[in-house]
Amino acid sequence: MVKLVSVFGSRQQTRTLELLLSNRTKVFSQAGLARELRCSASTVSRVLLPLVELGLVKMETVGDQMKIVALNAENQRARLLLEFYEKFRNS
Repeated sequence: MVKLVSVFGSRQQTRTLELLLSNRTKVFSQAGLARELRCSASTVSRVLLPLVELGLVKMETVGDQMKIVALNAENQRARLLLEFYEKFRNS
């Protein structure tokens, strides 16, 4: 059983997830996410880990070090969160 704290574990993790949900088709670099969220790349790395483990976010390494990140729209939990987010945002 997945607990909500694993999805919304911190304010920064929630902000990261919200950014990905609101840009569901966009692919970000980890550094780009850090710029958008105005935090360090190490913070982004830390908050992404549980989201990747849950399958909500896809992360791939390009080249030697660059990491790209996107919402995993194929994941059932991600689709449910996206549906909730859209309804919540439009209410």
